[in-house]
Amino acid sequence: MSRRDGGAIFVEALVAAAIVGMILAATFRVVAAGAARERMAEARREALLVAQSELSAVGAEIPLSEGSTDGVAGDLVWRVDIASAGQLGDDNTAGALWRVAVSVRPRAGGVPLIVLKTLRLAPEAA
Repeated sequence: MSRRDGGAIFVEALVAAAIVGMILAATFRVVAAGAARERMAEARREALLVAQSELSAVGAEIPLSEGSTDGVAGDLVWRVDIASAGQLGDDNTAGALWRVAVSVRPRAGGVPLIVLKTLRLAPEAA
């Protein structure tokens, strides 16, 4: 083997190391992006459970009347907004109709992870 061949082998080894480094960096980015998506999906699942729980509490623990109610559940902050949905008509005997919206966001702030909206019928007042 000549001295000239030794230099070529060194350059080939450097190119191979650079290629392996790029492959490892790309693999790391893919794994990190997948982990971030999984964390976001888990946060949204948890937020959905909190929102469903608070929505089911409307009318039982949370009074069905105009206003807002806030609370904290772990690392999440929830808010229930209740507003009148208007009149159902003069001959209505079913009760009042209310718009209910539950939003859940991270305690650190930011956009809501989940927002659930529904209509609730309150019993007719006596």
